[in-house]
Amino acid sequence: MIFGVTPVLSSLTFAMGSNAATLTFYRNLSAVPVLLVLLWARRISLRLNRKEALAILLVSFLGAATGITLSSSYNYVGVGTATILHFLYPVFVVLICRIFFREKLGKVKTIALAGATLGIVFFFEQSGDMKVLGIVIALLSGVTYAGYLVGIERMGIKDMNPFKLAFYIALVVAVIMLFYDIPTGAIIFDIPPKALLLTCIVGISCTIVAFILLQLGIRSLGASMASILSMFEPISSVFAGWLFLGEGFGVSKVIGCVVILGAVTALVAADKIAARRNALLPETEEGIIEF
Repeated sequence: MIFGVTPVLSSLTFAMGSNAATLTFYRNLSAVPVLLVLLWARRISLRLNRKEALAILLVSFLGAATGITLSSSYNYVGVGTATILHFLYPVFVVLICRIFFREKLGKVKTIALAGATLGIVFFFEQSGDMKVLGIVIALLSGVTYAGYLVGIERMGIKDMNPFKLAFYIALVVAVIMLFYDIPTGAIIFDIPPKALLLTCIVGISCTIVAFILLQLGIRSLGASMASILSMFEPISSVFAGWLFLGEGFGVSKVIGCVVILGAVTALVAADKIAARRNALLPETEEGIIEF
């Protein structure tokens, strides 16, 4: 939900002369000193082994690629269309986990994922200036973000101290964005102080708080379940846009919110029922009962 609210602040910075690349750079950079102080206060070591360092580099690259591809798609399709296409990332998370890790989804998760994806479609607004390249780039941002989530779970860093992981990812993404700026000149370094302040707020709320909550969710639930529950993001984004920016809230968006909420609620309820059933019945040979 925090990820969904922050676009309100982001849009305000865009109106002040910022852009997506600038926001990605500054929001990560502003989080670095805050996280460093928290790590120092908690006396958490910054030491990494080789496996952790390589995992963080790959995950950070995917995170930066997500920001770059999503912002690039805005040049070809509308912001709303690109964002909705990006929100299909839970489908890609499930596909990656199924193809590369043989993860079983189960009937309830499959139905919930299909329902939530259908809910996303209700947010879609057809634009008169739709280009195939923009659609492909926006979908690619969903693929890279899916890889980002799966990477945190599967590459041995999901159990790392969340402040430490957030620090390194924010630092590496900021450096990657600097290298990205060399050939493109996309980052606007001279932005108004108010825009910089709002960007720092986005950095603290999104890069620190929301990311840490996401990591803890992945640690407890796995990338597939966490990505489906993350579909609350477009709902909170629509509500925040309506409440603070006066954006439209038509019937189709209301239907989309209801469908997503229903799918996620069914998923959580089924998960709780399965957990109670597993606690009461003897374990199977695999140790769990599929649902």
